[in-house]
Amino acid sequence: MTRDAAVGRVHRSSRSPGGVARMGSAAGVDSLDPARTYYVWVALLHRMLSRTPMAYPSSPGSASRTPVPDLLVAAPETSDGRVWTLRLRDGVRYDDGTIVTASHLRHAIERTFDPSVTGGLRTIHSLLPGVQGYGGPYTGEHLDCLRADGSRTLTVSLAAPFADFPHVLAQPALAPVPPERDTGSGYQDAPAWTGPYRVVRHRPGEELQVRRNPVWQRAGDPLRPAFLDGLDVVMGLDHAEVDEAVLEGRLDLSVEGRGVQLSTQAVLERRSHLMRLVDNPATGFLQFVTIHPFVEPFDCSHVRRAVHHAVDRIDLQRARGGPELGGDVATQLFPPTFAAHRPWARYGSGPDLRGDLDASRAELARSHHQGPIRGRIAAQRGKFHEVATSLAASVARVGIDLEVVDLDIATYFSQGVGNPGTLRAGGFGLAVTDWGADYPTEHGFLAPLVDGRMIRRDGGNWNLPELDDPVVNGLVDDALATSDPTASLACWRAVEERVMEHAVLLPVVHDRTVHVRGPRLTNVYVHPAFGLYDVHALGIEEGR
Repeated sequence: MTRDAAVGRVHRSSRSPGGVARMGSAAGVDSLDPARTYYVWVALLHRMLSRTPMAYPSSPGSASRTPVPDLLVAAPETSDGRVWTLRLRDGVRYDDGTIVTASHLRHAIERTFDPSVTGGLRTIHSLLPGVQGYGGPYTGEHLDCLRADGSRTLTVSLAAPFADFPHVLAQPALAPVPPERDTGSGYQDAPAWTGPYRVVRHRPGEELQVRRNPVWQRAGDPLRPAFLDGLDVVMGLDHAEVDEAVLEGRLDLSVEGRGVQLSTQAVLERRSHLMRLVDNPATGFLQFVTIHPFVEPFDCSHVRRAVHHAVDRIDLQRARGGPELGGDVATQLFPPTFAAHRPWARYGSGPDLRGDLDASRAELARSHHQGPIRGRIAAQRGKFHEVATSLAASVARVGIDLEVVDLDIATYFSQGVGNPGTLRAGGFGLAVTDWGADYPTEHGFLAPLVDGRMIRRDGGNWNLPELDDPVVNGLVDDALATSDPTASLACWRAVEERVMEHAVLLPVVHDRTVHVRGPRLTNVYVHPAFGLYDVHALGIEEGR
């Protein structure tokens, strides 16, 4: 057996049911409320627990990047891309036996406008008209753009045509919520499950136990094989601890899927027989560093550009794991999995990619900051720390002094670098981060990072530099308004060029992640829409 047995194909296909998978993670689940989760790996857990109007197929092929009906009996109907009709399957039930209705789906969308229900994907907020000042359904007020016609039909009227809307319907936040069980911010403690599993025990940051939902009917769910009897996740472990436990067979998988640590890669290189447990997919993620104009001295575009020119891209790639295991050197934003990807670079890094120090010094000479250039870069222990340390060494060659500060792993994205207040309070001019698309289109990938209308002040923000450029926002709108794929592609490339001109996003690598899987697992594949193992499709071969 060779490496990548679960990339582009199913590894150890089996239809044998039963068994409880054992998994580990460093971070805790950000939320069991589908409307409040943002982590990709938690969204994959929600595929086990909650059904959505549309969902991505359970298979490893490229066609699985296109959503198909889940709660809906057929694809949503539209004649103009603006008004969409959603028709629910008959007889889908929650774990308490209650029938799912169109009004529950409307409620799920409306509740995300309440300030107490924050943290998850909010793509739909920017699509609906008449929502300014709307605070959610808890006062009995409903949105005119959402109309429930009977128990099984919901009509959604968007502000403008939006071809990616079926992808939005596959987001966890679109899982239906019965109003009678909705307790607002407390809903995450006891959600209503529609998938083949339900949570039976959760100690935040420590453990999660998932077991079968006895109400779920296989005949009414065409997407979920549901082979496992359950799933146990131990949280709060060090990343290296998880790697070691998987290799020793005490755990089956790292549920986070962030990739093995550099120390583990060294073990794999020495013990070649373990390579049969390794997959090294191109994930569609971008590993990058953000540079924040609201923190001095990075308010000056010349300082930001100096950082871009000074980076040693080969050493940054090494920090991520090297060319084979870490990813391909990135000088652009769109990964190769997107049509908008092309080979180009706004900032030179020298012929050997070790940095153009002369160009960097020239930019610094143009800056109005003429004293010592100092700053802080946010990271977390593991590969993010390695990237930050590499970057600090690169820019030190031109006189920029960066202090590397590790933040808490569990809240790194939600309330660490994802909270504008944290960045300001800590004086973080830079941050190490990564990103995978909300859904596998150009809009799903780039808009959350650069569209000023998607900045989230309350946490869970991904536009870390808080870029709010009317030109960028307008180009995003132009890309969505056209039905011509060539014109849309040109708009997205123009967005990328404009963003790079601001020098607020510094690409590191187009990610390749080294995953290791335990030998008990069956039906293993890396899902092309997520870049991680499709947890809900797994099986277990007992006795191994």
